[in-house]
Amino acid sequence: MKERDFFFRGSVLAELVSRTLFVGIVILFVYGGFAYYVSKRTFDTELGDRLLAIARLSAGQTRSEWLPFLTGKGELYGKFREFLEEKKSESQARNLFILDMEGHVLVDANGQYEFRENNWLRDLDSDPFLKAKQGIPAASILFPESDGGIYKIGYAPLYKNKKVIAVLGVEASAKFIDGLNQFAKVLFSFGLVCLFLMGGLLFAFGRRFISPIEEMAKASQKVAEGDFSQRVSVTAANELGALAQAFNEMTRRLQSHNEYILESMSNGLLVIDLGGHVTTFNQAASRILEIAQPKALHEHFEAVFARYPSFLSALQMIYSGRQQLENKEINLSEETPKFIRLRSAPLLGPDAQELGMEVIFTDETQLKKLQSQIKTSEKMATIGELAAGIAHEIRNPLGAMKGFTEILQKRLDRQPEAQEMVADIASEIEILNKIVTNFLIFAKPTSVERQEIELAEVVQGVLPLITKEAEIKKINVAVKTQAGLLTHLDVEQFRRAVLNLALNAIQATAGGREIRIEMKGFVRNELLRFLEEKGFAELSPVDTEGRWAALWILDEGPGISAENMRKLFVPFFTTKTEGFGLGLSITKKIVESLGGNVAATNRPEGGAMFLILLPAIEKKEEAA
Repeated sequence: MKERDFFFRGSVLAELVSRTLFVGIVILFVYGGFAYYVSKRTFDTELGDRLLAIARLSAGQTRSEWLPFLTGKGELYGKFREFLEEKKSESQARNLFILDMEGHVLVDANGQYEFRENNWLRDLDSDPFLKAKQGIPAASILFPESDGGIYKIGYAPLYKNKKVIAVLGVEASAKFIDGLNQFAKVLFSFGLVCLFLMGGLLFAFGRRFISPIEEMAKASQKVAEGDFSQRVSVTAANELGALAQAFNEMTRRLQSHNEYILESMSNGLLVIDLGGHVTTFNQAASRILEIAQPKALHEHFEAVFARYPSFLSALQMIYSGRQQLENKEINLSEETPKFIRLRSAPLLGPDAQELGMEVIFTDETQLKKLQSQIKTSEKMATIGELAAGIAHEIRNPLGAMKGFTEILQKRLDRQPEAQEMVADIASEIEILNKIVTNFLIFAKPTSVERQEIELAEVVQGVLPLITKEAEIKKINVAVKTQAGLLTHLDVEQFRRAVLNLALNAIQATAGGREIRIEMKGFVRNELLRFLEEKGFAELSPVDTEGRWAALWILDEGPGISAENMRKLFVPFFTTKTEGFGLGLSITKKIVESLGGNVAATNRPEGGAMFLILLPAIEKKEEAA
């Protein structure tokens, strides 16, 4: 164990110290190199500017008109040299010299060059010399010489009659490089010393941090072995303290892991010990049985579940050992039916010793309701088929009766009163025929032939019929469509649904007013906001993701009363003196067969809004 502790401490400290020192060394070299570069660049620029100033000043004082007469080391050569020596003394430069246009030295202050000797410095860095020949003063780069020094030259043009005839150069020593190099050495040495001191401090302080980490490492080892009772002491209010607290919280949660699993179960779990007391009663059991956990835990089960006689009777059978239940269904209450399905098993200890009993149960109330709805739907489908058959049989004698009334009208042409009575009979037969026709449409199973089509195109197809009815009442029809809104529709049936809603809106709106037909595509989140803004409850198809197409019709009528709103889509319900109350029922049936829904609400500004909601299709990208 000691070897593991030593290795653990050594590895953490080594990593901490080495990584920190590495970062320090990188920073030292980067910062030092950058500082050296910037300093050298600055001093170099300053020296170049100084040399150019000296070169321009000296060039301005040079008798350049005498240069064409300088043909050797004679009297004129001596005068030029004296002049350059004087300027050298004033500027403290290393040397001044004059070059001809080919770069040969004509004369220099130190006398180290022969007359018209080729200037090797000019060959080393020819660009400044060429600029000076063009009339632009320029400075050379830093260059070393044989004496080990670093030098720089500034060039300035010499003019005669505004024409460059020669170049004057000023050479100076870049002594700042020596000082800069010395400074770099001192900085590097100081940085190394700081790094060593930092490494020592890191090692000293790091040992203080290793102790609580080592404690947590030992505790973690025991947790890995299954001992979740481990806790570590919190000795600091820093990140290590937070880590210790997090470790303690983690072990506490691990210790309660089984409890969390039980509380997260969707099934109810009940455990009763041998004394009949409830020892486990999870949240799902509390929710299903509507009994608070504190009121059930540690209480006798007969007192806890007395309000559910059927459930209590089953528990008594299990507790007495007379029966073990498997997949048993129980109705908890006859007044408000609530069904649960349960199974039981004995609770056994480590040595197969019986400690009590456990009961697992699920709430199947919604499943029962769904099954009941399915059965009701099947019954209604059967009744619908039977009713459709009867209605079909009724239509045959109705057709015959209508034919007889037409014959009677022709034979009673001289008896007006009798003709009027026969006309009334024919009118009532026609009304009865319409009732039977609408009932057949409602009762017949909806068979849809879907096709991919734009919603706007379907509305445009039914619009002539809507506007024709609106013109009779002098009602304006405003339509707002959206291009590219695709959906799968049975065109003929959907047009019937839209026509039903539009005609209702026209009938509800007074003359001279307006109805509006609008549509829009939504994604789910946008649609939920739209429904909330317009006052609709969340419609069932919106539970799924995807794109949705909404079509709504707005009227300016009196609105819909709360009592009528509940019966709006019920077959044969109508508030009109004319009609049979099947239009909205047929509309709802058509829309639901297309996978959508239809609903209505009252508008705050007056009138009603009918909304059709359908699954939309993502618009296909056109081929490039």
